Amino acid sequence: MVVLDGTQPDETIQKEQKLFEELIAQHAEFEKTEVWGKKSLAYPIRKKKTGYYCLFLFNGDGDLSPVFDKYVRLNDNILRHLIVQRNLKNEAARLAVAQRKERAQLEDPVINDRESDGKRFDRD
Repeated sequence: MVVLDGTQPDETIQKEQKLFEELIAQHAEFEKTEVWGKKSLAYPIRKKKTGYYCLFLFNGDGDLSPVFDKYVRLNDNILRHLIVQRNLKNEAARLAVAQRKERAQLEDPVINDRESDGKRFDRD
């Protein structure tokens, strides 16, 4: 997760995002970027009240961490960053729940309101 300076122009933010993606791709297996956009900060950081949030998902070992930390420290456009190890058990459980919900929606018969005169019947 990286929080960029929200006062920067969009071109600068897009450039920084691409640089992060390239840096990650050089040292790890890059998956995707989830852009959360510009949000108000809970408290001012370096006198800035807004930040642009980007979540970079990747697979790799600890080789990227020192390189990433060095790049972040030298870049003034970055307000905060955090590297977190994903819990794959939680992701597998979330995926299983989503699949069950999807299957339930496909299997559940749809009742036509005209046939039931507006009454809804529960399945047994």
